[in-house]
Amino acid sequence: MKIDGTSMSSIGSIQATNRVASIAKKAAIPGQEQDGIKVSDKGQLYQNLLQKVKEIPEVREERIREITEQINKGEFKIDAQSIAGKLLGQE
Repeated sequence: MKIDGTSMSSIGSIQATNRVASIAKKAAIPGQEQDGIKVSDKGQLYQNLLQKVKEIPEVREERIREITEQINKGEFKIDAQSIAGKLLGQE
């Protein structure tokens, strides 16, 4: 008798199917608590805040429009001292 790998693979898949079916039957038994995940209040708050941050546009178009208008009118002034202080961490 010759045993090759191809005949064993079909047996393995049948056994795997039977295991999955028995696990599904055990999980469906009424009165038994199933495994689950519970997220803490802090975790839920974090997720809500993260979602709100993602909704904020990356580019503030209103601010860009204001600065563009100031530049076009020649009214835009740069405060070099303030910029240098912020770059050096001296706000």
